[in-house]
Amino acid sequence: MKKWMGAALALCLLLTSCGGDRPQAKEPSGQVTEPQAEEPTILAGDDWREAYKTFLKDLCGEEAAVRSIDRPDYDPNAYPNEIGNQSNEYVLYDIDKDSVPELLIRFGKAEAAYHTKVYTCRDGEAVLVGEFPSSHASLYSWPGENAVAYNWSHMGGHFVDKISLVDGVLVQENVFEETWTDPDTDFTDMADIVPGSLYLRGARTTLGLTFLEEFDSKADRPLTLPVDDYGRERTRQEPDPARDMAAREAIAAVLEDGAELLGVSADGFGGDTGAMTLEQYLAPGGVDRYAEVPQRLEKLTWLDVNGDGQTECVLSLLDAENWPDQMVVLSEQGGTVYAYCLNYQGGYSLDAEGVFWRKAYGGDSFAISFEKKQCYTYTVARSETTPEVAWEIH
Repeated sequence: MKKWMGAALALCLLLTSCGGDRPQAKEPSGQVTEPQAEEPTILAGDDWREAYKTFLKDLCGEEAAVRSIDRPDYDPNAYPNEIGNQSNEYVLYDIDKDSVPELLIRFGKAEAAYHTKVYTCRDGEAVLVGEFPSSHASLYSWPGENAVAYNWSHMGGHFVDKISLVDGVLVQENVFEETWTDPDTDFTDMADIVPGSLYLRGARTTLGLTFLEEFDSKADRPLTLPVDDYGRERTRQEPDPARDMAAREAIAAVLEDGAELLGVSADGFGGDTGAMTLEQYLAPGGVDRYAEVPQRLEKLTWLDVNGDGQTECVLSLLDAENWPDQMVVLSEQGGTVYAYCLNYQGGYSLDAEGVFWRKAYGGDSFAISFEKKQCYTYTVARSETTPEVAWEIH
């Protein structure tokens, strides 16, 4: 049986490539920032989970306060810059392989201005150990070594740095560099530079703000499910027939009888709709607030998406041009049917292990984890031997 969550669940920082210049080259083993003066004992066990969740909760509260225009020090001229410099996403990854992951948080008002701050856990608190510019870059795992891979590319340039945590100090050195000149070729694949590496997808820091919805202060709390999930391996559970049947009946009521679903964004790009019927969800302005025409249910499949022994229903929706626009996972939990929306997933396939994947644009594969109003995607390697799901066409 396939491991459902493991070290590959290490969360991932989604850093795109548009605008800005190559960061200044660093000497090998060059220090990125000054370390903390003291060297407390690093926590063992699971204590870091509470430390990071507390940190994210405090960060979420601080940023919500900044977004408020009712605060006494609100300045409309300074406000855009203040909003732009708030956090976007975070990654959990064990850089130094001491069994306690680091927390890497991306900040910046524009892609060309992104920076990533790196925290570790000491004496029960998240402690900043350094930061680095991260525009035009993505992060990859570095198996078996004290390192995370920093993959930068822009306008024909491509390099990979090795970022390590040595004696409490963040160290960055260049290990690979190339220039792209032939339009018929691609950059060297990361698997050929760092064997076994996986792209680290980012999880949004706050649930109250998505790309396509207005800020909801009532939902403004951190996405902490990735912290709970990290490093906890679970094998796929056998289905409980009674529990599974109840879930199927609740989902069928949404699909056929007008029962309500609760829309939740799975990727931060929209879908936090609140409670509504499927008819409302597919209507103009429903799941896609900017859609002026209805979405259409193209096909669906029944599948245990997250390996917990209970079947979900996956919907594939088409937009006005019949392009696959959203994939939606319907999951029954405690009598509520949650609709986890994956946006702009045209061209993705789904296999029988719950892995979404595509071959285009260099390939990509991910799975999702969800619990009530929290959901996120994470990178996972897909097995070529796992078959695709069978779809029911509508």
